[in-house]
Amino acid sequence: MIKNTIVQFVCFITNLELDEFIPEWERYTQKLLTKNAEPALMQQVATTKCKFSYISQHEWPERDFHFTFINDRPSKYFPENKVKILQTGGYIPVQLKRSSQAENDDPRLIAFISHNETDIDFYKRLPLYNNLNIYQAYYESCSYGYVLEFFVSAMNLDELMLVLNHRPGVETGLFKECLVPQV
Repeated sequence: MIKNTIVQFVCFITNLELDEFIPEWERYTQKLLTKNAEPALMQQVATTKCKFSYISQHEWPERDFHFTFINDRPSKYFPENKVKILQTGGYIPVQLKRSSQAENDDPRLIAFISHNETDIDFYKRLPLYNNLNIYQAYYESCSYGYVLEFFVSAMNLDELMLVLNHRPGVETGLFKECLVPQV
């Protein structure tokens, strides 16, 4: 990720398996992307209770950010399949400690933090993770105030999830990056 980047998080609620979901996701992203956008797809690991099955993460140079994401209704459906789309908004990276899960096998715990959170340093001070990426809402209309990506060892995962799930206004999910062809 580069400076002056806006990261768009698009979340999907569905029961579709990955092989059924990817063609739908590719059709969806092809309508929205330009050569400057870099999409990534993450799938929820079955052991978490996050409402999102998949998260699509799109990086845009700030000058090329396309408002088509936020001009649509915040949620809609793929009509031919049972997939609900929730556009959470555009976020700016304020702390990037890790660019990819491929660096090692640490699970990626994503925390969606409400707009009511006033102590973002609380999350930075937690001793249970290896790396932390922090994205702050770029617009008032974003669904969350922050999106945090914790890269955590399997040994500390349960304890970190417990701490985060006891924090008011926090939704968490464990995700893995999906290998998909570039659209």
